[in-house]
Amino acid sequence: MRRMARNPVSVTLREVGADNWRDCAGLEVTEAQREFVSPVTRYLALCAYGGSPWRPLAVEAAGRTVGFVMWGVDPADESYWIGGFVVDRAEQLKGYGRAIVVELIRRARAGGHPSVALSYLPTNEVARALYGSLGFVETGEIEDDEVVARLRLG
Repeated sequence: MRRMARNPVSVTLREVGADNWRDCAGLEVTEAQREFVSPVTRYLALCAYGGSPWRPLAVEAAGRTVGFVMWGVDPADESYWIGGFVVDRAEQLKGYGRAIVVELIRRARAGGHPSVALSYLPTNEVARALYGSLGFVETGEIEDDEVVARLRLG
């Protein structure tokens, strides 16, 4: 069983730009996690081209980039989506993953969104456990090959 940090940690989410994109592109996950996430460079390209609704964020803690995440809003129902979620392998099990999702929930609530949505492969038990512990409920929706879970905010 994976152990997580017991003390809450603080993260800062900053827009990805000329000053930090290289730090984001250099993030790596463990070998076992590669089946669940793409390289950050793919996510950055997805955000940059084709009128994508995704917006990239660098995750910073203690003065360094420890992760990456993207967010977007579904125009059909105004739900706030989380995607491309990566915590560098050297920074895992410190509580950053939970802190990132909590901050994104706070932002979605402040923006008046009715829900937060995300998706993950059904075999990703770590993601399922994290999101479930924060109140996300699987909806039965499938996005590509992934299970959709939502947290109602209203």
